[in-house]
Parts: sequence; C-alpha cells; structure tokens
Amino acid sequence: MLVPVEDAREIILAHIPVMGVEEVWLNDALGRVLAQEVVAPLPLPHWDNSSVDGYAVRAEDVSGASPENPRELRLMGQWPAGQPGDQVVEPGACLRVFTGSPLPQGADAVVMQEDTRLVEDSAEARVWVCDKVRPFEHVRLAGEDIASGQQVLAQGRRLSGFDLGLVSALGIPRLKVRRVPRVGILATGTELVEPGQPLLPGQIHESNRLLLRSLIQRSGATPVVFPLIADDLERTTRCLEQALDQCDVLLTSGGVSVGDHDHIKPALQALGGKIHLWRLAMKPGKPLVFAEACHKPVFGLPGNPVSAVVGYSLLVYPALSQLAGCQTLDLPRISGTLTQSIHNRGDRRLYVRVRLEGGGRVVPSQGHQGSHALGSLATSDGLLAVAERTQLEAGSQVEVIGWP
Repeated sequence: MLVPVEDAREIILAHIPVMGVEEVWLNDALGRVLAQEVVAPLPLPHWDNSSVDGYAVRAEDVSGASPENPRELRLMGQWPAGQPGDQVVEPGACLRVFTGSPLPQGADAVVMQEDTRLVEDSAEARVWVCDKVRPFEHVRLAGEDIASGQQVLAQGRRLSGFDLGLVSALGIPRLKVRRVPRVGILATGTELVEPGQPLLPGQIHESNRLLLRSLIQRSGATPVVFPLIADDLERTTRCLEQALDQCDVLLTSGGVSVGDHDHIKPALQALGGKIHLWRLAMKPGKPLVFAEACHKPVFGLPGNPVSAVVGYSLLVYPALSQLAGCQTLDLPRISGTLTQSIHNRGDRRLYVRVRLEGGGRVVPSQGHQGSHALGSLATSDGLLAVAERTQLEAGSQVEVIGWP
C-alpha cells in the first residue's frame, strides 16, 4: 500500500531527534539555529540621543522661530558622540550635538544644523534658530527600538545577519546554538561515472550527489560526499556502515526500487536497520525509503534526479530542519494564478515543476516533466501539487511550494 506524503512526513519526524547544543562567538553564528531565547539585557537606544547633527535646545525657547523671525540662543559648547560632558542646557541656551550624541539634561529637542546659523562676531558664540521644533523632535528615545528585558529572538530561529547585528548591538558576544548536522551522501549504480570521465556504452555521469550537496548546504547542514558505489550488496553494506559512523544522518541515491541490483534495503537490513516506510503515494518519488540503522536516520532516495529532489524537498528538508532544532519546518509557499490547465489522471499526487512569472503567474516549466528530466528542473522555481484524479483549470488560484 502506498503511503500518503503527510503520513510519511509524520512517521519520519517521529523518529528525528534534535542536535545537541554548543556555544559560539557571534562571528561564527550566521546560519546557526538558536538553542536559547535572546532577551535584551539593556534598552536600544541605551539613552535618549540625537538623530541628527544640530543643537540640543528647550523646545519652548524656539517656539515660533522662522527664517524671518529667528530665535537667538547662547551656545554652551558641544557634545561629540561618545564624548558627552556634564553641562545642563539652560533657558535661552543650546548645546552643539551630533548624530548619536546623548541628549543633554535640560534639553528636550534637537534643531537640525540646516535650520540654524552660527554667529561668532562677539565674545560669546550665539546660534540663530530659524525653525521651531516640537518636544522630542529629532530625538531617539531610550528603549524605543528594544526595551530592556524584551525577548528579541526565539529559540529555534535560524540566525540571519540582521539578527547578529541586533545581538551585537545588545552587547551579547556569544550564543547557544544547535550543533550543525553532518549529512552523508552516497550514490549507487554500476552505470554511474564521475563528471569529466569518458562514458562507456550504458554509462551516465552522476549528478545527484552534487544536487543533494547544494540542497543540504542551503538547509544549514554540512554535507559529506562519499565515493560512488557499484551495485554489489557486500560493498554497499560496508559503505553504508562506514558513512553512518561519520555522519548524523545518511542520504542515499538509487538502489531503492525492486530490481535485482537494488541493494539499499537489503544492506540496511544486514546492518540490523529498521525500515519505517517505503513506496509513497507521490509522483515523482514513489520508491523512497526511510529507515534507521546504527541508531541514525537513513533516507533512501530514488536514482532519478527529479525524484530525488522532490523527495528531499518534501520529506528530508523538514527532517533536517527538525534535527537542527528549527522552529519552522515548512518550505515557503507562494500564491499565484495558473496559466494553463493541468490534469492528473493517476492515483498518486502529482508534483509539477513550475515557474513564477510577473503578475503572480504560475507556469509549468518548459520541457519534459519526467522524473529524469533535469532541464525542466533547472528552469523551475518550485512545485505545484495536483491531487490524484484532479484537473486544475487555467485561471485557478494555486499555491507553489518553493524549493529549499
């Protein structure tokens, strides 16, 4: 009996643990998954400060100021950013400040430099203010961005550069993150040849390991690529055992169907592994194995490249996300309008490669949609799921599953 995709995902996730925790410096935290929540130890900004270059004033002292009717203020000095003094702005006076300068005591606003004129024709410097300001105009208030004690990042978040900038501004030098999973990649098939090598009759250049490696890297895990394996049960078993010893999870490509030379399932059983599922109600990607061997998760993906990528996207990606401790396991979904009808006459859910065009148009990728066809995969932006024995009409509102 074929297993529905949703049931397969539930079975898989029930057997996927979460990686351990380590502490790293911020410089090494990009793309890592938080194993803690981050709480602001101080406010941002730390104190009231100027958002412009200009003069700190009492707003009431420049009420009604205009170019035709400027207000004259006594200049008390200046506070460069990072070098504040202890002056208190007195009535009828001002203090020169710069972007980021703390707002001095006594002042409640800042006049932009462009709206002033400095007068230095007497013993005491004066400033003509040619525009009024409201209280706290051009002032960044303490804590208006982030309040002290506020949770700013949740556990399970994959850290972006923006996140790291925020954490750095809060003065936090290190974070607790999940350890990065090591994902082994094995490809089986006597017909497979490394790219760049000459092809003999019946041979093909192997491409799935590179495809899977790129997807794994984009998923935030560390790929470990192993040499090609010929169709031999003893060698396949030995290579599986060696790979599992070095990795947290293993992906294999090929050898999972019912042919005489498909050795992945027998090799897993020879290692004492347990097969949790095989044969899914999806097209492409039906012959997909999920098992546990040597206490590690193993995904046996089909040898056809599109089948392998679809299986990875729908089932391996959420598993690796859970393994890494991610809060979100799902791929992005993009809504759009289908430009041509698609008819699924089969009894398995069909996943069609599609492109996203301007105006929210969803267009099936040009070229063959077969499970071997890399051309339509390379020009696609995601997958459109079409239920079994269903026709989607042109003009239908659909949801595209984005690639990992």
